[in-house]
Amino acid sequence: MAEERSEKREDAGEAESRSLLRLLVETKSVMPAAGATGLPLVLVIAAMCFLASLALGAALSVGGATADWTRDLSGALTVEVKPARDKNIDTQVETAIKVLTGAEGVLSVHALTVADTQALLEPWLGKGNVTEDLPLPRLIDVRIDARAPPDIAALAKRLSDAVPGAELDTHRQWQAELVRAAHAAEWLAYAVLAVVAATTIAIVTFATRAGLSANREVVEVLHLIGARDRFVAAEIQRHFLHLGLRGGAIGLALSVAAFLALGWQGNAASMFLVPMSGLRLQYYPALVAVPLVAALVAVVTARLTVIRTLHRML
Repeated sequence: MAEERSEKREDAGEAESRSLLRLLVETKSVMPAAGATGLPLVLVIAAMCFLASLALGAALSVGGATADWTRDLSGALTVEVKPARDKNIDTQVETAIKVLTGAEGVLSVHALTVADTQALLEPWLGKGNVTEDLPLPRLIDVRIDARAPPDIAALAKRLSDAVPGAELDTHRQWQAELVRAAHAAEWLAYAVLAVVAATTIAIVTFATRAGLSANREVVEVLHLIGARDRFVAAEIQRHFLHLGLRGGAIGLALSVAAFLALGWQGNAASMFLVPMSGLRLQYYPALVAVPLVAALVAVVTARLTVIRTLHRML
């Protein structure tokens, strides 16, 4: 009795596995689900869509973060007041604030404390290495009107005249380097998308040719009973449409899970000094286009390959 129960359980498990396999790759077409056009192709398309979704999400995240950073930097200035032996740095900071507050185009002025400056240096020098006897400059955060900015050259001259040694930083050099690095990252992501698309086309072409070669007798019988090349091509492209959508859905689900996991980790990850803390909600709909495009590429590639291969076979 125990052996019969174990055999029944094994048979039930095999039946469930077969039904899951049919649900995943069965398309009710002339192309059988087994072989190069079955489960292996679904897994390959899923992997390609996973990589494409990651590349697209990275490109969108880098572009969005760079736009935010550029917007913040274009509306901000930083004044650095260096300490001097014969002058009180607090008095210098107050004088600089008066000059900046009365300037046209300046929205707000905020002087950072010594503790704030130490906190900014800790990621670079290490926690506890910024001692009190270290001669730190005082920083002043200035917010300006990006639509009607002040005359930077005139403001810098007035500031240097009132507070000798004070420097006005417009962040232009850092902004240019940031934009350049972000553009490089975006182009790299789009290059990965192009490589993934070309690889998918090559794989679908190979799978279609392999499937036609393995089922040459089936295709010949279809032609003998009056089926035309268009019918065979339509059946095969429908087969690849289903496989492409299923594989794309699997890849999309894996990529969404990856981005959600990255978001749970916080700001630990970064790319080209741009934080990559997951994917923003407004970018998730763009990922839905990846499996649709993958299925379209599979259909078009399969149809062109079938038409070309049938002319050579028959």
